[in-house]
Amino acid sequence: MDLLVEFFRHNAMMNGRLMEACRQLSPEQLGATATGTYGTIGATLVHIANAQEGYAARLLDTERPERLAEDPFPGFEALAERFAHGDAQLEEAATQAGQDRKVQVTGDDPPGTWWMPVPLFLLQAVNHGTEHRSQVATILTQLGVEPPEMDGWTYFFASGQMLEV
Repeated sequence: MDLLVEFFRHNAMMNGRLMEACRQLSPEQLGATATGTYGTIGATLVHIANAQEGYAARLLDTERPERLAEDPFPGFEALAERFAHGDAQLEEAATQAGQDRKVQVTGDDPPGTWWMPVPLFLLQAVNHGTEHRSQVATILTQLGVEPPEMDGWTYFFASGQMLEV
């Protein structure tokens, strides 16, 4: 089992589960937010999808697609396409990750440009998605909407990897 690939398969499955749960929301609910989160549910979903494509483009040395606008919400069809593309590219990048390879990153918090080992960059991509999915789950809970299960156990069972003894 390739651990990095499994992380990104989990990431893709949970992006899909969360997006499907959010399709049922009213426009008002999709525009809800909570203190300490990135922004509205819709904006956060778009942010996750845009970031994934950015991470993948950097890792695969391809041009980053134009970002989807967070406001107004671009709709679930555009979001689903963006997630599908980013999910597939991140899984591809995970299969190509080498321990000795580095990627150049530029940031604004703190500002600067650095060389980062690819495995750590992939860790950031996984953590970023997990953190923001959790934020959306928090907003859903505050709206009285049960968020989908998105943990490792859910992935293990859904992917058929848990075998009864």
